[in-house]
Amino acid sequence: MQAVLSASPSAPKSPFVNLVEGMALTALFQAIPTYAAAALILKVAHSTALRPGIVGFVGIATVLHVLLVTSVGPRYPHFARQAYAAEFYDATLGLADKVLRWRMQPLASLQLLGSTVMLSLLSIAALATG
Repeated sequence: MQAVLSASPSAPKSPFVNLVEGMALTALFQAIPTYAAAALILKVAHSTALRPGIVGFVGIATVLHVLLVTSVGPRYPHFARQAYAAEFYDATLGLADKVLRWRMQPLASLQLLGSTVMLSLLSIAALATG
């Protein structure tokens, strides 16, 4: 893992590889936490066991989120400023550098903090009810 996430500069990569990297980072750091939290809210609100429908919801919502952000973000950066992380799609940066630059932004810190607190509280609530 250390070799994959090294902070050394990398050579520019192909547009396809860069696009896939950006989409994966968007899914991992922005979409999945949002929709997993929404699914956990549904679980707590309805006191239901985890069903394939909830997993499907998170998966489909994540894919739609990534596709929408990837297509709308570069065209309308002001409109998608909270969802689109331009550094995820910078072909001159390595994977670790993309994550590092994103983490250094105040909005990213707020997203991570909000996701962590929300998922922690929802996890406690889910464990307490089930």
